[in-house]
Amino acid sequence: MATLVDIPVDFEQSLIEFSTSLFQGLNKTDSVCLSPYSIIAALLLVKIGASGQSKQQISSAIFQNSLFSEEQQLKFYKSLHSQLTQKAGANVSFASANRLFVSDRFTVLQTVQENAKRYFGADISIKDFTKSEASAYEMNSWVSEQTDGKIKDLIKEDWLDQSTVMFIINAIYFKATWEKQFLPRDTQKEIFYLPNNKKIEVEMMIQQTVIPYFRGLDFSAIALPFKGGKFDMVFILPNEIHGLQNLEAKITPKFLSDISAGFIRKHRTNVYIPKFKLETELNLKNELPKLAVEDIFNKAKANFSNLINEKRGGLYVDVAVHKAVFNVNEAGVEGAAATTIGVFFRSLTKEFRANRPFLFYVRDIKSGLILFIGRFHPQVR
Repeated sequence: MATLVDIPVDFEQSLIEFSTSLFQGLNKTDSVCLSPYSIIAALLLVKIGASGQSKQQISSAIFQNSLFSEEQQLKFYKSLHSQLTQKAGANVSFASANRLFVSDRFTVLQTVQENAKRYFGADISIKDFTKSEASAYEMNSWVSEQTDGKIKDLIKEDWLDQSTVMFIINAIYFKATWEKQFLPRDTQKEIFYLPNNKKIEVEMMIQQTVIPYFRGLDFSAIALPFKGGKFDMVFILPNEIHGLQNLEAKITPKFLSDISAGFIRKHRTNVYIPKFKLETELNLKNELPKLAVEDIFNKAKANFSNLINEKRGGLYVDVAVHKAVFNVNEAGVEGAAATTIGVFFRSLTKEFRANRPFLFYVRDIKSGLILFIGRFHPQVR
């Protein structure tokens, strides 16, 4: 198996570019969180069975203009995933699982079965989708098991009928403990300021610690490390209460790389971070076309001729949903996400006080790969 050093930087940068572009395209008003890593895995699985323009659009969205062959894409993905799993060690729980739930009326092509197993560890479960309640229950149970019970009811019973060919599902789970945990006794109620002179009360975690700190022109950023030293969580705080939208417009791989470069020095910092828990559900049928992935959703244009043995035209993606849960507390971070794609036919003491809307992401420090990304922007109810 290839090691991490064998993975081209361009490959990792392509995944980061896809992650930031996906986040940029969201209609963001409230808090939101997603796992680009989960969505990438599901799309690559879909791409195995796609052909023609349908395959090319997925490849272009994820890898831009990189000239990697499909075999290289899959090998590099498998190697990267193996490295992420191995480096988690005893201090971080990181797992990603894939499975194809296929109608008992169809047979997946042998090459698709082999590639799904070889590169994604994905087994195939045969289902009678006309028994919609039982099928939805079994798929949701699998997702719940893979995400430690955090993602529930991903699959809706009314999605399933005799036209359902398969559901391709990725589930991801991440749990890590802060290198220096916040003390619960120090957590206190504080005002969190919102645009238009609004404010709410949050539980603010507080500690003084020595961490990477970077100040840009209109923002400051910190990186809070997790135990083990392989992963951390980056917080990007605009200087102004109303500055989140302008800051989000800058989110590109180059911008994140500049922040990482600014993290070379560590500073003693008073850190104030609110405890929060986010739950997000995204309809990827709305989000992926923004990245020019369109044909797979079009009944007339979708091309899945490399997916099943049965010569049936009109296969297309009718369901593409992503759910994520992200919890930040004194001990650390717990995040879970699932993506389903349904094929049918047819040293000065500084201060970082996050008391206004901010961005965050969890990354693999060495590669910069984004596991979760989001914004904290609660609304006055």
